Amino acid sequence: MGIYLVDIGPDSWAKDEITFGIRSLLDRALGERGLEPYPGPDHESAPAESFEEKIAPDLDGFTELCAEHGADEVLDAALFVPVLFDGVITLPVGNAYDEESTRVLSSQRLRDLVAPMAYQIGLPVELARGPLALSTSIEDPVAFYVAVYRQAAEFSLRHGCPMGYI
Repeated sequence: MGIYLVDIGPDSWAKDEITFGIRSLLDRALGERGLEPYPGPDHESAPAESFEEKIAPDLDGFTELCAEHGADEVLDAALFVPVLFDGVITLPVGNAYDEESTRVLSSQRLRDLVAPMAYQIGLPVELARGPLALSTSIEDPVAFYVAVYRQAAEFSLRHGCPMGYI
C-alpha cells in the first residue's frame, strides 16, 4: 500500500487514465500562459522501461531542505510535465494525492529546483534505474526524495512523458 510516482505513457495519457481528465484543463491553462498545448508522450519515444517509485519514507527532512532552497513547489505538485513554464499551474480536478485540485510543475523546473539540493547532500550523479530501484537502494529519507525527484525529472525530459502519483 502507499502512493507511487510513475511515468504516464502514451496510451494512459490519451485515455486520461491516471490523470482523471486533466488533459484539456492543462492545455487551457498552458494557452492562458501563451504556450502551446502539451501533445502528450509520443508512442515512438515511449521508454522500454517504466519509472515507478513508492513514496513512503518520512518527508520531514526533505520538507526542510525544500524550504531552505525555496523549492516548496516540489512538495505541492502532483503532476510533472515536460513543458517549460514558471510557477505551478493549479487545475480544478482531483488526483490520487488531493481530491480538490491538481498542481502541475514543469519537469524542467523540477530538475532545476532539485539540482542544488542534490549537490548539497552529495548525491551521486549515477544512481540505480528501473522500477523501485531507489526505494530499494537508498535508506536515507532526504537522499531518497532528492534522488526520486531528480530521476523523475530526468526521465520525464528524456522520454517526453508526464509523471504523476497513483
